[in-house]
Amino acid sequence: MSVQTATRHVNNTEPPPKEHRTMSQEVGQTELKAKTQQLLDGPLKHIRVAAIAAALLPLASVAATPASAQTFCNSGGVCGTVFTDTNNNGIQDLGEPGINLAKVFLIDSSGTIMPTETNPDGTYEFGPLPPGSYSVQVLVPTGDQVSIFGVINGPYSVATATLGTANLPAIDFGFVTSAWPNPGTGTPGYWKNHPEAWPVESITIGPNTYPKAKAIEWLGKVGKDKSTTIFASYVAAYLSVQIGNDPSCVFAAMLLPTGFVASQVLAAFIAADTQLLSLPM
Repeated sequence: MSVQTATRHVNNTEPPPKEHRTMSQEVGQTELKAKTQQLLDGPLKHIRVAAIAAALLPLASVAATPASAQTFCNSGGVCGTVFTDTNNNGIQDLGEPGINLAKVFLIDSSGTIMPTETNPDGTYEFGPLPPGSYSVQVLVPTGDQVSIFGVINGPYSVATATLGTANLPAIDFGFVTSAWPNPGTGTPGYWKNHPEAWPVESITIGPNTYPKAKAIEWLGKVGKDKSTTIFASYVAAYLSVQIGNDPSCVFAAMLLPTGFVASQVLAAFIAADTQLLSLPM
């Protein structure tokens, strides 16, 4: 054996023969696999499950993301979702369904009304539209009421939007099941012909209280005189609320005839073209 060869072996500066390296690597890999499997079957078992779940969660979220999560309208117009706000938090959460065939109206600054209905998933879309100011109104679905943060105007949930050159954020409308029983409303003619259905024995409008019989008598005198027409409409609205209908859509409107009738005498022959809002309240 030469001195050079002995030096290489003693200092271990040369790698071992190839067959030794291969055997050593195989043994190391086998041991590593065994130890890894022990960890996965033991203390890392639950971590592995959690890791898999964490990896799959984003995929599930993408597949089930509600339409309201589409932050901006891609149409260059106005869009959004009408949905059932089950937890009444004003946001369409995962699992809260859209409302199909909800009636949506877009009104521009000139007063032009553009109607549409929602798709099966509750989405609606208008556009492309020119820049300007718009009002979006959704007819409150039967048996529902506007959810928290919603703005109501008569029978509509409303929102305003100013469309510029950039895409507009989606405008969503949430509704919850009404807490009112809503048995149905009655017309002035119904309440005139069904005194047994009256939930009260008298009705107060403005400063005057009318016994049921007297109020029914006035309901029979409705004609061209707008004082009696407004009186009859108020009686019908008041009694419909008294039997359990949601008053939110008529509350503001009921304030107007209350003030008008309080300042007028019934059968005073108020013409149809009288500007009611100019009269003292």
